[in-house]
Amino acid sequence: MQSHRKITMKIFFLLCVVVSVSVSAEVPQPFKSLINKYNFKKDSYSFAVKNLTNPQKKAIIYNGSKNFNPASLTKIITSFIALDKLGPNYKWRSDFYYTGQLNDDILEGDLIFVGRGDASFSTDNLESLIREIQKKGIKKIEGNLILNKSYFGKVPNSIDFDDDPMRAYNVLPNAISIQSNTINFKFKPQNNNVKIEAKPDLKYLKIKNNLRLSQKNCVSWKQALDYQKANSIQEEMIIFQGHLSKKCSNKEIDLSVIDNGRYFYEVFKYLWVQNGGNFSGGYWVNNNERLEGKLIASHLSRPLGVLIRDMNKYSLNLMARNLMLTVIAEDLKKQVTEDDVNHFVLDWLGNQGIANDNIFVENGAGLSRKTYINADTLLEIMDKIYEHPYMPEMLSSLSVLNEDGTLEKKMPFSKVKKNGHFKTGSLKNVSAIAGYFVDKDKNKKILIFLMNDKEANKSYKLQNELINLAFEPI
Repeated sequence: MQSHRKITMKIFFLLCVVVSVSVSAEVPQPFKSLINKYNFKKDSYSFAVKNLTNPQKKAIIYNGSKNFNPASLTKIITSFIALDKLGPNYKWRSDFYYTGQLNDDILEGDLIFVGRGDASFSTDNLESLIREIQKKGIKKIEGNLILNKSYFGKVPNSIDFDDDPMRAYNVLPNAISIQSNTINFKFKPQNNNVKIEAKPDLKYLKIKNNLRLSQKNCVSWKQALDYQKANSIQEEMIIFQGHLSKKCSNKEIDLSVIDNGRYFYEVFKYLWVQNGGNFSGGYWVNNNERLEGKLIASHLSRPLGVLIRDMNKYSLNLMARNLMLTVIAEDLKKQVTEDDVNHFVLDWLGNQGIANDNIFVENGAGLSRKTYINADTLLEIMDKIYEHPYMPEMLSSLSVLNEDGTLEKKMPFSKVKKNGHFKTGSLKNVSAIAGYFVDKDKNKKILIFLMNDKEANKSYKLQNELINLAFEPI
């Protein structure tokens, strides 16, 4: 029995050695020292550094074959597929059609809005279309506003990602959106009260202000803010509670308060009347088929190559989810849903000669607990990006270290600042960063870091040291 235990212990010891060797065999001593400096679980993270200027130098890879949730690093994949499939000059189109007859300045019929997934569509864009329609002679609409969302298939109608469904990052994909389906709320201390301003300011939305002023600091102001909805048939209400520090000034938050279709209708109705029109009709949503009508006004978005800069630098989830669905819809010429995403991504990777057996993509944004990838596969993808004709557009969409986007204030005293383009990713228990930079000897390099652990939000010092170490010639 004792000899059996000794054999078992020896096998266990050998397995530990094998595991240890497998995760760090290709890691040079400076990187091993960095790993040993921190007390994180050795299998809780992965990283890779590759020299693009000198490809003969072996890539430095730690835990490269282990799968991790990449969070918003998924947007790198979405952007690359979109540029490859659609091209940087692709523009989303939105159209207004009408049915019935025009009698003087009266439309005796309905106005139809057809959306095709433009997540950048704004109230200014809608107002421009309204003015164009009214210049063509329509001042009064006797029918209804019809919202045609049939470009995509059935989209989710409830948010189950976390317990904060009104936050902008949780907005669900939709063929029609305006202002990313969010309202901007500004909070200003004023005398002994908190003033709240909403943009757009809609009569349909009532604001109940129960906020109190406090003497606390302003660092965690969002955590001190509480909000909830209360709705009826006639109106929607948002109730703000909690407190705001007197030291806070011009704080703001974007919240999705009103149902997508109702929100578009209320903004349309407000802008139509503001521009001198008359409209008292209702609205209904069509999800299934293209309705017949006569085209009266169209809007084209800014080019994809421009919009992915906003998407990646500021990690815009709605735009990323809509973009992935747009790519698939344009490619397959049919209504698609996010159930089609993973199969499409795997096919595309396979056609590019990239390993696709260690990746699952639930949606284009990375807002998912199911998505996974490993550093080896992500490194292959980033290699392909660097070789691609649209590499400049892709790299320029990523945040510049200590310059803009999600990295505007990161590593201000590092020699790497302004020398690299990176994408960050974070969820609860997930922290990640990946990108391209120029090192001390002017070598172009790829860096990837993925961590999944309850300690992930404490890994920023490790990430910073890893970037600084990779900046040095090795």
